[in-house]
Amino acid sequence: MAMSLRIRALFRRLRRLFAPRQLHTLAERLTSRAWRLEATVSDMDEVPLQIGSRRAYLVATARRHKWLVFDCPCGTGHRIVLNLDRARRPVWTVRVSKRRVLTLHPSVDYRDDRLACHYVLLDGRVEWVRHPSAAARSDGASYV
Repeated sequence: MAMSLRIRALFRRLRRLFAPRQLHTLAERLTSRAWRLEATVSDMDEVPLQIGSRRAYLVATARRHKWLVFDCPCGTGHRIVLNLDRARRPVWTVRVSKRRVLTLHPSVDYRDDRLACHYVLLDGRVEWVRHPSAAARSDGASYV
């Protein structure tokens, strides 16, 4: 008798643990660190100076996407503005999931005189691209 009560209690706990509401909450927790689309704005002037961590703004009209704007994931504070307009080159494509998680294609390869960042944004995760010549760059910049 005591064993059957324990088994019933165990099944009740398991049912509560795996209830759809709990799974949804777990999925949200797992994707909360993902890169997401914060908002869509119609003009570049509407993009705030401070963009939240792992957040991006889409600048678009009703007919076309113009730019995707976010702060670089390397953490040095530089802003990335990617062209989404197919009439101009280079051009990126962005996919936004139902949960507003971002995927970019092709990779982002940012370089200036002091650093270089090369990464892919895939399903909200940053995948850094390693360069074979990262240790010895001729221009003195270091890869993040």
